Amino acid sequence: MISNQKKALIHVAKNELGLDDDLYREIMKQEAGVTSSSRLTDVTFEKVMSRFKKMGFKIKRERKKHQRRDERKPDAVITVETTELIKMLYEELGWDQKRRIGFNRRQTGKPWPQTRAEGNKVVEGLKAIIKRNNRKEGGSIESNR
Repeated sequence: MISNQKKALIHVAKNELGLDDDLYREIMKQEAGVTSSSRLTDVTFEKVMSRFKKMGFKIKRERKKHQRRDERKPDAVITVETTELIKMLYEELGWDQKRRIGFNRRQTGKPWPQTRAEGNKVVEGLKAIIKRNNRKEGGSIESNR
């Protein structure tokens, strides 16, 4: 028996090659002597995959997304840029210091975000509020003051 990951790859190949069920089972029968991927062995799996590759299937490997150094460390200290963005968003909303601290406490449990992850959480929350206010009031945020 093959792993679930290999079974999934067989079915991805089937779908990408546009094989109907009958043709898929015929290929399985010809190459491996079975009609179901759950009955494949490692050797017969390779035979079936070889056939699919000859038919044009290419395995797409997922590339690791390049991350900036600071994104890999969510517990690192908040950046100056994020702090400035938070201040700008608060100014756009027109919130006083008490309301800002209250929002920060609800989001992070602290009066001001200390880490990158906390800063991002506050920024996303503020952007959502601004977006909601703009939708509700046709672009005006004056009533939030």
